[in-house]
Amino acid sequence: MKFLSLRISCRLLVSHSLLFCCFFASNCIAESITTGSKSNYFGQAKRLAKIIHADRRITFYCGCHYDKHNKVDLRTCGYLIQQDKRRARRLEWEHIVPVSLWGNHFSCWKEAVCCKRTHCYRGRACCRKVDRSFAKMEADLHNIVPEIGELNALRSNYRFGILPHIRASRFGACEIKIDPKMRRVEPPPHTRGFIARAYLYMSERYNISLSESQARLFISWNKQYPPQPWEIERNKRICNMQGNDNPYITQYQDKNGE
Repeated sequence: MKFLSLRISCRLLVSHSLLFCCFFASNCIAESITTGSKSNYFGQAKRLAKIIHADRRITFYCGCHYDKHNKVDLRTCGYLIQQDKRRARRLEWEHIVPVSLWGNHFSCWKEAVCCKRTHCYRGRACCRKVDRSFAKMEADLHNIVPEIGELNALRSNYRFGILPHIRASRFGACEIKIDPKMRRVEPPPHTRGFIARAYLYMSERYNISLSESQARLFISWNKQYPPQPWEIERNKRICNMQGNDNPYITQYQDKNGE
């Protein structure tokens, strides 16, 4: 049986909380976000992310449960609403590595090269429209996680770090700390390895520069917090849908000499 030049589409079927996907040889071949309109990549990615998490609807930082209608049950994780009650109960898809970290390297981010009638604009909406590389980076599923909408807004594009001077009880039972003045976030311990591997992956795949201190932090977290079963399973599912894995997860044991 010959497989030369053969392309097989991968379909995800969610039934009774089970996810099934077809494989071709040992490669990740999928009907991916690389087809269709550039401006629609992120929309496609969010729909695929929803399927990937269909049998594990739990927010990233706080561990809140949410339903198929993207409504978050804050009682399941003890999250305390800060300001925005409506957004706190709404699920959003967050970029672990914020778009602004690499978006400002694109000319469409800084210059108003997109125009609609008499109005010209720049930034994310413009780059989605005119730059395929930007659109694909924004839609990379390895960098997208489900989160409480309000917390997504409060996290903003702040860098990750350790904040010993911030009290841990601000968000109730959720162990996240945020310092708006320093523009820093201390994530819960169970997310640190996951975050590190997302940053290292995005940095390597898309040539995103990290500061020396950030690189040291993520290398340390990567070693200190190994991939957990869900992170490993999620990586496989993304590989089947998007067409590539996160090697910092797949090759974790080899990279750490275990």
